[in-house]
Amino acid sequence: MNIAFAVAGEQLFYAGVCVMVFLFGITIGSFLNVCILRLPAGESLTKRNSHCMTCGTEIKRYDLIPLFSWLILGGKCRACKAPISPRYSVVEGLTGVLFVLMYLRYDFIADGLIYPALLCLFLAGVIVIGFEDFDTQEMSVCVLVYLGVLAFATRVLSVLFPTALRGNSLSITDGLVGMFSVSVPLLVIGFVITPLFYILFISEDHKTVRKLKKRLKKEKLSDKEREKLTKVLDETLLSIKENGPVFGFGMGDVIFMAAGGLMLGWKAAVVALFIAIVIGAAAALVIKLKSSKKEDESSSAFAFGPCLAIGLGVAAYYGTEIFDWYISAVTTVPVI
Repeated sequence: MNIAFAVAGEQLFYAGVCVMVFLFGITIGSFLNVCILRLPAGESLTKRNSHCMTCGTEIKRYDLIPLFSWLILGGKCRACKAPISPRYSVVEGLTGVLFVLMYLRYDFIADGLIYPALLCLFLAGVIVIGFEDFDTQEMSVCVLVYLGVLAFATRVLSVLFPTALRGNSLSITDGLVGMFSVSVPLLVIGFVITPLFYILFISEDHKTVRKLKKRLKKEKLSDKEREKLTKVLDETLLSIKENGPVFGFGMGDVIFMAAGGLMLGWKAAVVALFIAIVIGAAAALVIKLKSSKKEDESSSAFAFGPCLAIGLGVAAYYGTEIFDWYISAVTTVPVI
């Protein structure tokens, strides 16, 4: 009987903590919505109170209860009845669920509360970056700095206070290697290989420049022909200059993965990149098919940040385990 009561009490304790973590998570998610909306626009996070995006009416405090207010109001503004995007609730609910899953991933009695809390704070930044980049194809520098500082602080604290962060199994070396294991390849691919490949094989302007230079150098031309070709060459070079270089990845992607690798280790960073590439390839294929039907090539561009965010989100839970499982699966020799 005593054992049954003890087990029931322990389960009740875990359930209570999960409820508290969820409520804390949706509260953080409400703040993340503010960050996602205001940071790309350069607005202050604190100076202006929350307001309806349609009529501008300031939202009362009793209508700012995360997740529940949207449900109570039926997804509409109390003042003007304009629809409120369900994404606000999605971000709040997602944050709450991810926080709970993190505390279920780590036994907060055996592993402590601090390391899961740091990982939750990391996930909060990942959520902001993912939705920001999806909306604007840009990443806020302040959020990237936040992720980098948090990752650095976590690695330092794990060395100075290993007992307090006993849920952490990564060494400082894992973090440092992780910082460069994915970010450096992304840097090389994005800023060296992709521009070079574009210049040599894709860009029609660069192909035209090479052909014109070859003609001007080798062929015997009249002054009039040479003048005409030179004019076309100058116009093409000006077009190339105005359009600017083409990069495979933005610097934000590189910094994002550097922070992720430092926080989660190199194995998790590799898994995160693999997941991001798979999701990105699938998304690019769908977008390409849709744009080809609409005959609108400009709509074929998409942000890679959300893919990286999903990859890092998954890797934050089981990135190292997935990597070890995969290596074990491909290196195990079957016994005949």
